[in-house]
Amino acid sequence: MSILNTGASTTVQLGLCVGGLLRTWAADGTTQLWQVENDAILTAVQNTGMLARAPREDGRFREAAELTEGTSGPELRLPNGTALRLTAATGAVSPRAEAPQEFVRAVNQAVRHAAESFEFLVVEIGGWDAPLVPYAFFALHVAEDGTQLSTVEVSPPPSGSELWSTHLTPGEEVVSLSAPVSAEAIDMAPYYLADAVPGWGILPWDIALTFGVREQA
Repeated sequence: MSILNTGASTTVQLGLCVGGLLRTWAADGTTQLWQVENDAILTAVQNTGMLARAPREDGRFREAAELTEGTSGPELRLPNGTALRLTAATGAVSPRAEAPQEFVRAVNQAVRHAAESFEFLVVEIGGWDAPLVPYAFFALHVAEDGTQLSTVEVSPPPSGSELWSTHLTPGEEVVSLSAPVSAEAIDMAPYYLADAVPGWGILPWDIALTFGVREQA
């Protein structure tokens, strides 16, 4: 059953399109998991700065799009006019087997966009009123001595992660890693971010990515 009346349109916050599935959140609290037709069109432009954004809070934004009810059913309308047909996902719908790899690729795409635009990136739970923790944060920034650094910060510390295991200190609530900006540092950042998420106990399409401009001293 559609969440829209025919001809209606509403702005929805977008989760990550992973494994052919996408979750949307409307400002009135309505949320829906969709199966996306031709999802490669959406994944090619998500987290690249090509989609519209809606405020998460001051200085922080998440990608958004118009959800409309067309004559053939729900559609997601992109800024370039493309309309992607959606089907409400049910318990019988399963993501593609490649979903875990697609999740890492989506985070990688976002990291590279954030590095190029000098924005920060936050991987967190989706929804207009989502909690601020847990989160996984990435940014390039300039240290006091002028060194350009690549930083990844997560909270809570990722238990059960082999990648993070050697960087954890008992009792800490936040763990961060910084290294001089390099191709290797940027290449590794998506893996550290993605490896923090399994401990949150949620599915990849319940994640949203938040972008913002880091204030410089």
